[in-house]
Amino acid sequence: MLLRWSEGDDGAFNAIYHKYALKLLAIALDKTRDRVMAEEIVQDAFIAFHKLQTQATSINSVFAFLYIVVKNKILDTHRQSSTYKRYQEDFGHYFNDVDNSTQALIETRDLERLLSDEIAKLPPQCRRVLEMKQQGAMNKEIAQGLNISENTVEQHVRKALRLLRVAFVNHDVLTVSAIFYLLLKR
Repeated sequence: MLLRWSEGDDGAFNAIYHKYALKLLAIALDKTRDRVMAEEIVQDAFIAFHKLQTQATSINSVFAFLYIVVKNKILDTHRQSSTYKRYQEDFGHYFNDVDNSTQALIETRDLERLLSDEIAKLPPQCRRVLEMKQQGAMNKEIAQGLNISENTVEQHVRKALRLLRVAFVNHDVLTVSAIFYLLLKR
């Protein structure tokens, strides 16, 4: 049959295909557990075999040749699959981290803007005390700078925090905590 096929007899190739295709499909299906993938692997093996038409007479065993091609295609598929999974895991974590950090950055900026808006609504003296506090000034320095007592500074801070707490009453506890963190970290 190999000689006839190498001389151009397509019927010989069809006979070879029908003789070995089901056996190779069973092997590929057993190893891949995926019918579509197994069919593609067998099809690829026969395409590789067909490309060797002019050299067909040098093949000692058609089944052995096709089996080796199928085996190598299965190994390649498993290698590609495991590599793909590894990259997917690696890059999946990376992109999730990037996405999460981007989302956190956006949320932080929104909170900072919201906090700035609410601070701007505070009574002028409370706002000044709070802004100086945010810049790291101590109560004594604030009192001297605004010409008020340290006790009054503390009262303004308490009043500002109370008003801000009321302004953020509709936000969850985590958001309010983040807001006060932003307020006091400055």
